[in-house]
Amino acid sequence: MAQLHIVGCGAIGSLLAAGAEKHNVNYSRYPRSAVSAGIPGSAVWLDGKTFSLNGSILPPQSLSANDVLIIPLKVYQLEEALTQWLPFLNQKPVVVLLHNGMGGQEIAQSLLGDNYPLLLATTSHGALKKRTSRNVSQVIFTGSGSITIGSSQPESIDIVTGLDNLENSKNKLIAACDLLTRVLPPVTISNDILYALWSKLAVNAVINPLTALNDVPNRDICDECYSELRHQICQEFVDVAASCGQRFDLRAIKNTVLEVATATGNNFSSMHQDIKYKRQTEIDAINGYIVTMANKKGISASTNALLVQRVKALSANTRLITSQR
Repeated sequence: MAQLHIVGCGAIGSLLAAGAEKHNVNYSRYPRSAVSAGIPGSAVWLDGKTFSLNGSILPPQSLSANDVLIIPLKVYQLEEALTQWLPFLNQKPVVVLLHNGMGGQEIAQSLLGDNYPLLLATTSHGALKKRTSRNVSQVIFTGSGSITIGSSQPESIDIVTGLDNLENSKNKLIAACDLLTRVLPPVTISNDILYALWSKLAVNAVINPLTALNDVPNRDICDECYSELRHQICQEFVDVAASCGQRFDLRAIKNTVLEVATATGNNFSSMHQDIKYKRQTEIDAINGYIVTMANKKGISASTNALLVQRVKALSANTRLITSQR
């Protein structure tokens, strides 16, 4: 039977572990660091009940072809993690990338090869990793959402891969979806996962930097004082996405941003938390990705570029103040 292997012990990785624990799915966790203090040992579910996380905590090991290796890390952490795992992937287990922002697919394919069974996923579940004492932490399930998953490659047949490889890819996608459905439902297979990832990028490009720079919860970015800035970010996103073959309606995107900010109103974005706890942010994979693609296409993305600069300056200043204490 397929087993779930979770790389990293951040909020979403720990939520996956909690879902596996709650629903009796075999799982193992693989922390990026040998230091165990930050690895949650318990979880608080939506109903308020607390339970222990008893899955094995292991170093990387060889996996079988039927296993699922899910990597809910930040994009800037991905290359190091995949390089560490490469010697253990000879049987070609499914690898699932689950992160904010864009750019992870390119990193993974450069290391794994274009024909590797690589899946991309996005989630709207909410989770918070909280330290309960000096050496103990837990994960809190803060909001029920969903997972969308799809293949990194379009469904095409060529003389190299052939029908057998296409059928194998479909079977691995279905198997991974079934396993994740047992862990943290609902899970939906998308035939155009890139569109789903671009959609998530638009939401993150507004909520993350605005909450981080202004030290506010998600709901506050719905205020009228942010209206023009929301519009500018979304307009640049729509223009850049179109140049990359992804078509979005500006009004619909702006409405989606407001809907998500309202639905998650009491939450603080991941970028806000990164600034608060002096961690590296994902700005390069979010607004920075929009700027990078804009530059490649010869399109202006000045608002997103300014946000990248301001978030990086805030992050550097926060770390400097901390180091001087």
